[in-house]
Amino acid sequence: MNCTQSQIHFFIILSIVFSCKLIAATNTPIYQIKVVTEYLDPYQIKNGDGSLGGFSTDVIKALFKQANSNADFQVMSWARAYKTATTEKNVMIYSIAQTKERRSLFHWVGHLTRERLYFWGLQNQFPPPTPIIALLKGYRIATSKDSNVAQYLEANNFFHLYYITNEQQAMQMLYRNRIDLMIDTELNMQSRAKRLSLDTSKIRKITEVLELNNNLSIAFSKKSDPAMVQHFQQAYQAIEQQGIIKRLKIKWGIIPAPVAE
Repeated sequence: MNCTQSQIHFFIILSIVFSCKLIAATNTPIYQIKVVTEYLDPYQIKNGDGSLGGFSTDVIKALFKQANSNADFQVMSWARAYKTATTEKNVMIYSIAQTKERRSLFHWVGHLTRERLYFWGLQNQFPPPTPIIALLKGYRIATSKDSNVAQYLEANNFFHLYYITNEQQAMQMLYRNRIDLMIDTELNMQSRAKRLSLDTSKIRKITEVLELNNNLSIAFSKKSDPAMVQHFQQAYQAIEQQGIIKRLKIKWGIIPAPVAE
């Protein structure tokens, strides 16, 4: 059967329309996901324009681009973020320490860096020599509720705990002598002190908390769709193999802490 000129034009136009629809369908985001986090220098920071930035946030954005999905970022207190990620389905949470107690509570996508945590106090209150951890239990300590630090302190019977909404608040309390101690990494303390214009010579690392040295990670709530979790685990492996995470660590000056012996 011979086709007329008009029929040929019709089939060409039909092919173009079909191709455009196919491309549009391919570019449609696969998943729309609630992503919860807190402000935590330098991993999650509030930019000057009010947007969310930081090393971990850049990794998450690269991850969602690779996964062809959309992230609905929601910044809140750590206690609320943790509760959301342990009670709702299809929720991503970062940056979360992958502790032994939490391993079965989440689906783990990949890690961001490794942390080494220390007790910190004012130089004039804690001169050398370094005390053993057991002697610190009577001091006032600030921590975020449901954080890995809070869970460690509660499990080890530290009884003068002050629960705060963010670590910036804890550092301000330390410098104002409203608490005696806080637990954090050296990188976080330096970054936060710089942002708050505080003199780091006034504080010192007192002793390392070996039990708290874990990978800082990305996770999904336990009730999340297994296919979605696998999709993001594969996307994480892809951006890691492409060197994206390594480049972002260089950009933000993130040096993973060595495993303490």
